[in-house]
Amino acid sequence: MLNFNNILPIIIGYFLGSIPSAYIIAKNRGVDIRKKVKNGQFGSAKTAKELGKFPGVLVGAMDFCKGALSIMIADRVSGQEWIMVLTGVAAIIGHNWSIFLNFMGGKGSAVTFGNLFYLLPKAFVTAAFCTALPAFIFKKDNIINLGKNREFKTSDFLTSILFLLTFLFALIFNEPLFISFSPIIFSLPITMKKN
Repeated sequence: MLNFNNILPIIIGYFLGSIPSAYIIAKNRGVDIRKKVKNGQFGSAKTAKELGKFPGVLVGAMDFCKGALSIMIADRVSGQEWIMVLTGVAAIIGHNWSIFLNFMGGKGSAVTFGNLFYLLPKAFVTAAFCTALPAFIFKKDNIINLGKNREFKTSDFLTSILFLLTFLFALIFNEPLFISFSPIIFSLPITMKKN
């Protein structure tokens, strides 16, 4: 049932997600990242490419915290699993289509990592550990060839594996069912952003 305590976290989640970390960090260094990134998708990776590793890591950390904080607020204000998941989705949507940047933004991965770390810490950390090995193997490859005219960025592939493993470990660890499906649900706005 929707009431004030259920709607408020979702709204807060969107506006928290909309805080343009990459734009703020870049602007602090005298750079308008909107002019540097032609496809309108700026997050930690684009910041690192344009400004260096430390600013990129800082943007990633800020985006991660946006996700975790959004879910924490939903947990404290509502406490309902479905509201926490919807708030996480709202934070990703806010990040990907920020109201402060004419509905441009990043891809949403770091925000999603923050969401999952708060909701499914054990499953997420275990999945991240299991994903580290292929990440090390593929670190020199930017693209995985899937056959005729089909290519997939390694980072996208590994992120998909991470989400899938988090989902599977959540089921194995007997987490609440709706929360267990959150990695799959969170992947939807990320997929929409890439299309």
